[in-house]
Parts: sequence; C-alpha cells; structure tokens
Amino acid sequence: MFRSPALIVIAVVFAILNADITTVNVALVTVGKDLHSDLEDLQWALNSYMLAFAALIVAAGRLADVFGRRRCLLLGSLLFAIASLICGIAPTLSVLVIGRVLQGAGGALMLPSGMAIVSAAYSGEKRAAALGILVGMAGVAQSIGPLVGGFLTAEVSWRFIFLVNLPLIAIIMIVGLRGIQESRDETVSRRVDVPGVILLAGALTSLLIGLDLTQGSDRNPALAIGLTTLSLILFGVFTLVERVTNNAIVDGKLLRLRPFLCSCVASCLLGFVFFLFLFIAALYLQEELGYSAFTAGIALVPFSLVLAVTGVTSGRLTSRFQLTHLLITSCVSMALGLVTLSFLPASYGYPGMIFPFMLVAAGAGPGFTLLNTAGLSAVPPKRSGQAAGIIYMFRFGGGAVGVAVASVLHGAFFNSHFIARLSETPLSAAQQRLLEQPGAVERLRQLESGLMASQIEQIRLAFHESFAAAFANTLRLNVILPIMIAVLVIVLMGRQNNSAEALTVDSSPNESFSK
Repeated sequence: MFRSPALIVIAVVFAILNADITTVNVALVTVGKDLHSDLEDLQWALNSYMLAFAALIVAAGRLADVFGRRRCLLLGSLLFAIASLICGIAPTLSVLVIGRVLQGAGGALMLPSGMAIVSAAYSGEKRAAALGILVGMAGVAQSIGPLVGGFLTAEVSWRFIFLVNLPLIAIIMIVGLRGIQESRDETVSRRVDVPGVILLAGALTSLLIGLDLTQGSDRNPALAIGLTTLSLILFGVFTLVERVTNNAIVDGKLLRLRPFLCSCVASCLLGFVFFLFLFIAALYLQEELGYSAFTAGIALVPFSLVLAVTGVTSGRLTSRFQLTHLLITSCVSMALGLVTLSFLPASYGYPGMIFPFMLVAAGAGPGFTLLNTAGLSAVPPKRSGQAAGIIYMFRFGGGAVGVAVASVLHGAFFNSHFIARLSETPLSAAQQRLLEQPGAVERLRQLESGLMASQIEQIRLAFHESFAAAFANTLRLNVILPIMIAVLVIVLMGRQNNSAEALTVDSSPNESFSK
C-alpha cells in the first residue's frame, strides 16, 4: 500500500529526530566523564536540542509552505548533518551544546516539511494511515533509543550516537532529491513571525539558564532570580505580541478550541514529566546502581517495549473507548508508576523497578499518541500541519524545562541529604566537587589521603543513600503532573463536539490572538 519514496524518507526523518533525544540520555554520564562536566551541566546536552526545536518548529513549518517543502527538508537535513558532525567531534560541553542547538534547528525544519510532504502525497484514509505510520515510527525510534545509545556508548563511543546520523542523512538527501517532488502552499502568507520566535526562544533560554544557576559550582541565586523574572516578562510580551500579530506562531483561533487547548497544555505537562523521568532514571541506573551505558540501555528495554507497543496500539482503541477515558487511564498508570518508584526501597534494586517502569511507559506511550489525536481531530485537515507544529512546540518546550527542573531538584535534594548525612565527616571543597561529577562512585577511591577507611565507607554509604533519596523525592514531587493532565482532560475535553468546533476555526485561517 505504501511504497512511496516520500513516506520512506520521512519515516526515517521521524526516527532520527525522535531517537536523538533518548539515545543521548544513557550516554550522559560517559559524556560528562570525557568532557569533565558536572551532573548539573549535562542537562544542556538534552534541553538545548529541545529548546531550539520548540522555538522554531512552527515558524519552520511556515517557511516550508512558502519556500518549498522539499527545499526546507533538504536544508534542514544538511544543517542537521553539520550539527551532528560538530557534536561528534566536540572537545567540550559548550561545543556539544552548540551542535545540539543546531541539530534542533535542523530538526525543526525537517519535521513539519516532512509532514506536509506526506500530506500532499496522500489523501483521505491513506493520508491518515500514512501519518499514523510516522507517529508509530517516532514512538518506536524513541523507545529503542536508550538501547542503541547504550550500545554505541559502551562498545564504540558516545560520539557515534551523533556520527551515525551522517550516512542516514546522506540517504535522506539523495532519495529526497530524486524521489520527492517540490510542493508549496501558494495561498499562505509569506510573512513569518520573527518577533514571536525571538521572544519565545529568549523566554525559554532565560528560564533554563536561571534554573541552572540555582545549583552547582556556578550557583548564583541573584542572577538566577533575575533571569527567571526576565523569562516571565518575555513570556508576557510574547503573549501580547501574538495577540496583535497576523500569522502568529501560536494561533489564538486554534487555542480557543477546548480539545486543542487541552492537547497543547497536556502535551507540555506530559513532555515535562516524561523527559524529567528519563533524565533522572538514566542517571540513577548508572550512578546509583553502577550500570554501564549499555547495561542501562538494556535495563530500560522493558520500559521501551511497553512505551512503543502502547503508543502504537492506543490509537486503535479510540474506536472502542472514549478518548477521554483512555487518556485518564494513561494518567493513572503513569501516576501509579511514579508513586511506586518514589516509595520503593533502594534495597530492591533494579528488579523492583521493572514493574513501575512499565507503568510509567504504559501511561506516557498512549498519552503522547492520544493527545496528538485529540488535538488534530479538533482542527480542519488543512490546518493539521500548523496544529501538529504547535503541539510539538508545547511538548518539547515542556520537555526542555522538565530536564532543567530534574537537574535542579535532584541536585538540591542530593546536596541537602548528603551534607546532613556527613555532618561528622566534613569534606574539602575539592572532595565535594569530585562527588558532583559523573562517575562519582568510581571516584570515591580518588579522595585525598587523610581520611580513614571507615570514613571512606561512610562517604560511600552517604552518597548512595543521598542519590536514592534525591531520585525518590524528585519523582514524588512530580506525581502531581499526571493528575493535572487528567483534570485538564476532564475539564477541557469533556464531551465536546470536536468536528463542530473545528468548522468555526476555518473561517479565518490567518487570524491569531487579535480577536
């Protein structure tokens, strides 16, 4: 049924863009060791990618409609390849972060272009099935990412997580040039909301840097408060600008549809808690349990399998059950998984974590798929590209903030517990900094001489207890998020007639917050 080069190429694009998030998760500890970075700073290897992606994806979709979908797909692919090379040879974390930002920008060009190309190549039921294949491919790639990333990190090098993109991008570009016809939307406005992009990127960046400055060796509370305040001001200005701007990034006409608004806000919250969970789970497996990157990837296989299977199959259940009921069930599953993990004694080790991991996955997998379904079903087909871009913007924006918050909370809980636990065994600043770096368990033997063996053992026990407590407390605080999503689904979706509402948004496709 589907043998189009366009669909094959775009499916590979979706796989690369989604896998590139989760493959890096399990490599972070190794990256930190090689690039001599603190655990608090490693968040930037993840959220810089999602930050650029979230800030640019909607505007990139407009560029694709105006200047040509294939052209933007190829341009994004070239940028993504250059960025992957930069990441693969990065000598420092700063260079790696620059590469990740460029990767996010390239991905933002590729994804909406790809969706528009597939939408133009098919119609009716075939179009819906093709887009379903893309969503399924994204879920599978995101799910197997930890295993692939762990294998490459342990058996080859973490750098190959990025370098392996180069031949894949080359194939995409060759097939794209030969097998995809150029298309554009002649009716769409050629104006791009540049002020909106700058304000959104500035607001998110200020918030993430502000959160980063609350912990670690570069801690600066005054600057952190200032940047957080600036972020809130920029978000406020962004809202005001979008209300009076034609072709705004966030179309207020769409947001007045309650199911679509619910999909966006809930996607933000789900992205927040999902990527927060992945970040600290990968750290826990390696720092607390002592797993290698590859072993950590294998340990996440049950999580990944459940995530992929439930994400792909959940869409089919909407014909038998109400979508709101399915979403609420997903939220309950995720909340139960987080609660169980947060109260699980550390002595249970990995075997005790398997079932809660699966509960979290059984909530997140269907959650992303069903929220996409709810949001896109509320808008007319010709607005689906823009609507999908907005949903992705909320998801990855929430994910970037979630990773930053995970780093802040985990670091704060760890430090407070660790200092209290070692009140009778004071450490020098150099010793404490040593324990804040990735691979701290291995570095316990490198502590300066002068400490007795009993003190070294006390430090080792305090480290493990503090790390386990930080993991549990961080999860415990975020159990509220799946519950909030369920409340949003009940309040905003209810039994809305999506198709009736969707008709009202089509009367003025360029209208934004101005009304």
